[in-house]
Amino acid sequence: MGVKTARKRPTTEAHDEKRLEIIQHCAALFDKVGFHNTSMQMLADEVGLGKPTLYHYFPSKLSILYAIHDTHIGALLDGLKHDPGTDPVDSLRSACIDILGQIATHPGYVRAFMDNYGDLEGKMRDAIRTRRRDYFDGVKALIIEGVESGRFRAVDPVITTYGFLGMCNWAYKWYPPMAKTRTPEEVADALCGPFFDGLKAG
Repeated sequence: MGVKTARKRPTTEAHDEKRLEIIQHCAALFDKVGFHNTSMQMLADEVGLGKPTLYHYFPSKLSILYAIHDTHIGALLDGLKHDPGTDPVDSLRSACIDILGQIATHPGYVRAFMDNYGDLEGKMRDAIRTRRRDYFDGVKALIIEGVESGRFRAVDPVITTYGFLGMCNWAYKWYPPMAKTRTPEEVADALCGPFFDGLKAG
């Protein structure tokens, strides 16, 4: 049985804003009770819509999960900017701050992204896999640039990228309770300081 996907249709700004509001509420419910323990009726109740109206915006629970993934990875990709001549350390620190900022402000998005990627199917999963790979490659390029410029010592860029992203992403398990007292910038510096010290050349 194929994945039920939304039919392409023109959207308005109000429609897009409503979709964003819906996925924010749904992500919070997924975070609270788990993706597998929710139904479309529960999601409709959480958003304050009738189930037929919810189906107007999203044809399935899986399509909501996909929208959460797409929104989260889109925000991270948009933030992964690196201008020529910029210190790769600064760009990596910025990437870590972005991840922690998402954890602080949208913990439900991040938990769904980390815990429920395997629940995506077919073209939805392929699309998110591609965007995750693009993000990984973008971070890896920063590591490679740091090595080639002499800023970093010689390291395996793939393993180092896995290490960096694992360090930053795993914070979704422990950072939310302290997000009100420790800013993403403060936590990024605490996390990245030893990591960057280990990368320094010479």
